[in-house]
Amino acid sequence: GVQHAHMTVAVIAESPQRFHAWLANMARPAPQPATAVERAGLAVFDSTPCASCHSIRGTSAGGEVGPDLTHLATRTTLAALTIPNAPGYLRGWIADPQQAKPGAKMPAVPLSSRELDELVAYLDHLR
Repeated sequence: GVQHAHMTVAVIAESPQRFHAWLANMARPAPQPATAVERAGLAVFDSTPCASCHSIRGTSAGGEVGPDLTHLATRTTLAALTIPNAPGYLRGWIADPQQAKPGAKMPAVPLSSRELDELVAYLDHLR
């Protein structure tokens, strides 16, 4: 499809110690929301199509269509290296994926500004 030109992959070489620490973290379930805003963001995630496509280990979200988001905040980029993984870009990606990556399979999710802020706060804490 259209997005094959945007399917970039980065390879990062680490020392064995750093790699094993990263691997151990990736095996853990998602951290629990620490704030009221993060808890509200998890509720938004669970009550929208997000949880139908994406999984987050340690939650009820078990979608298999989209990427696993368990440790999303540890990534440096989003959308196959198309945009930086920073709250503003994440917000824009969720609100209108086609703007950053035309032809992406991810649909725009109709959220209020507050819901979008809560969802981004939750996803941004997933380390």
